[in-house]
Amino acid sequence: MADYTFLDLVAPGIAERNHGEGFNEIFGNPLLNATGTVTINHVVMAGVVTVLIVILGLIARRKYASKEEAMIPDGKLTVRNFFEVIFDATLGLMTEMMGKENAKKFFPLIGALAVFILLSNLLGLIPGFLPPTQNLNTNLACSAVVFVVYNVAGLREHGMGYLKHFLGPIWFIAPLMLVIELIGHAFRPISLAVRLTGNMTGDHMVLGVFGDLAAGLVQVPALLPVPFLFLGLLVSIIQTLVFCLLSSIYISLAVSHEGH
Repeated sequence: MADYTFLDLVAPGIAERNHGEGFNEIFGNPLLNATGTVTINHVVMAGVVTVLIVILGLIARRKYASKEEAMIPDGKLTVRNFFEVIFDATLGLMTEMMGKENAKKFFPLIGALAVFILLSNLLGLIPGFLPPTQNLNTNLACSAVVFVVYNVAGLREHGMGYLKHFLGPIWFIAPLMLVIELIGHAFRPISLAVRLTGNMTGDHMVLGVFGDLAAGLVQVPALLPVPFLFLGLLVSIIQTLVFCLLSSIYISLAVSHEGH
């Protein structure tokens, strides 16, 4: 029987790279390397997160079966409280960025992204599981949705006037401004995806390395990764917040009447 280290269980993608499989396990193929193979690990993990969200959503939904029961807060941490904390924080953040009316309009998108990204990040803290957000393709899919939504929202809000701001305020530098604006907008979803991928990969790598180190110690090896689990929890929450914050800013800029 083969010997498996803590790194093999906690971060199989990292372990495979250490065994010579290459760098593309992090960023996925064929996006960055068309000649490589495609792993389905992160696709499966994304499916696990989706099923988990559905199950938790159905559990929380039963708490809202009646108005009387919905008005009574739970006295302990429950699935309902978990969702309410996430949604309250997300809606409050969006309200500050784009106002109450627009926040309510786009809350279903940002709220869904917050739950999916947070649970995906937290999944990586469980030995044997990969966070889907460690793969660039997963994050590009999320950021591409944001990209499409904020541009469509800008067109619906301003009509053809939304396209005029790509040309700048002065007509004779319009071609230059158009190129700059197109590059800037194209870079937005890429920056969202790469930032989340890099941070989750680094966090998972640190956890895997120190977990592998702990496996070789004789005394209390299981306690060594504990501080890094708390660090991973903090990183998971912060990266979810950053993704939702930047997404809200992009939508706010698109639907705002200032500068249009």
